[in-house]
Order: sequence, then C-alpha cells, then structure tokens
Amino acid sequence: MKDIVTIRNKVVATGFGETTSWQDAGCVHARKVWKSGNKVLRESVLDAIDVVIFRMRWNNIVTRDSLLVCNGKTYQILSLEGDRQENQIEIKAQEIVK
Repeated sequence: MKDIVTIRNKVVATGFGETTSWQDAGCVHARKVWKSGNKVLRESVLDAIDVVIFRMRWNNIVTRDSLLVCNGKTYQILSLEGDRQENQIEIKAQEIVK
C-alpha cells in the first residue's frame, strides 16, 4: 500500500434550497494500478479514458457515491467490490477532468 487516498463523501444540505458539497471522510493507504483504457471518439476528438484500480483494506467510509483523491487528482468510482474475508476493497475509478 503505497499511496495515500482521501475519501470524500457527498453532503446534501437543505434549507433555502438544496446544496451539495463534498466532505473529507478519511484517509487510507491504497495500492493504485493503472489499467488500459478505452478510446472514444467524441465530437471529432479522440479521448482516452483510463481506468484506475485502487486496492485498500476494508473500511466502511467509502461508498459507491464517494470520490477518491490521490496525488492531487480526483477520481469517480465506477465499481466497488468488497471482500470481508480477504479484508480488502477493490475500486475501479476514472479521473475527473475539470
């Protein structure tokens, strides 16, 4: 486990309207593995979508709706698979380009 990953969870506040923000829920150690991505043609521009796999110890703070921040980059979770017997979570994610 080489990388430190910050897990951010969505917080929805209601009042004079609904506002959504992201709050840091915790930091965990994880191993990041780059997987081959897909090449997509959008509006005559070739985009490469890279998929990253994070492997970390089992925890209850990461959900399917969480965001992951690692080395200054923010990732959206595509899939989340947990194995309590192995005490591990495998997360497939892609970088959010702003």
